[in-house]
Amino acid sequence: MKVYIAHPYADDVAGNVERVRTICRAVVAEGHLPVAPQLYLPAFIDETTERELALQFCLALVACCDALWIYGTRISKGMEREISVAQAHGIPVVNRLYDPSPSEVAP
Repeated sequence: MKVYIAHPYADDVAGNVERVRTICRAVVAEGHLPVAPQLYLPAFIDETTERELALQFCLALVACCDALWIYGTRISKGMEREISVAQAHGIPVVNRLYDPSPSEVAP
């Protein structure tokens, strides 16, 4: 199953990227394919100047997934949009509320 990973990003880029990496490993261990644009979009899109473009790509990816899983301690504005798109497409939204502590994040 392709699982879109919805997790906050912009408020703590380095920390959130490490958390999403850890979450993706756990999703893979459960036998699923994680779709985590937080890990690759920054390679070619500047979040500070191209935020809307990044969100449009994220929303397109949501529509390609079998489920959207929410992680983190809060829901950001971008995550709200991702959740809305998932719901509009009939894609299940699951609130996992898992936020690994720094000690759980692999080096």
